[in-house]
Amino acid sequence: MLRFRRPHTRLFGLDRRGNIMIEFALVMPILFLLLVGMLDLGRFGLQKSAMLQGARAGGQYALVAYNESANINSTAQNATGLTGVTATNTVFCECVSGTAVSCSTTCGSGQTLKRYVTVTTNKAFSSVLSVSTLSFAGMGSWSPPTSITASVTLIVP
Repeated sequence: MLRFRRPHTRLFGLDRRGNIMIEFALVMPILFLLLVGMLDLGRFGLQKSAMLQGARAGGQYALVAYNESANINSTAQNATGLTGVTATNTVFCECVSGTAVSCSTTCGSGQTLKRYVTVTTNKAFSSVLSVSTLSFAGMGSWSPPTSITASVTLIVP
């Protein structure tokens, strides 16, 4: 007996050819956005790590010569290995009791003066995502970072 295909079988969805292509087309933009976001986060993490390494190197230089501000900053900038990095450092003092004092004074009642140096590195970060702010339908919004900052504070012996 010969079997004929009924013409209404296509209308009822029994023919499933092409479903994978439609599903792929629907999911692809979401997967692409996730991939770009992960790559951007990876770039940010690597640059943040380099900035922290530069701040540490500047701090190590400050342990030897805390009063050479220009050399501390250039050491921090060069140690990052990145371009466009700015570095600053500040020296501050306090007594053992925790009161902040000028570094040129002495602490009363035999307390020891503790000297600290803070080295901060800063760099502008340009995100791969060109959108300045993403809004999520009533759940809030997200803005990609525009700068990277790393800071280290050390006590100078």
